[in-house]
Amino acid sequence: MICMRTTLDLDEALLLQAMRETGARSKTELLELGLKALLEREARKRLKALHGVGPRLRPARRRRP
Repeated sequence: MICMRTTLDLDEALLLQAMRETGARSKTELLELGLKALLEREARKRLKALHGVGPRLRPARRRRP
């Protein structure tokens, strides 16, 4: 993993509230959690946009005992 230092101007009260709510132990951990959550949300949006779009598939055959 490549680590990168950067300077951010963030609302301290917002950071503290987010750390309490998430249980993050550091600002770095908090930002990583936030970025991962953002990426997951955007992936869900893309997946939702595909709903009903795609090739027509036949239902899978079921084996009957």
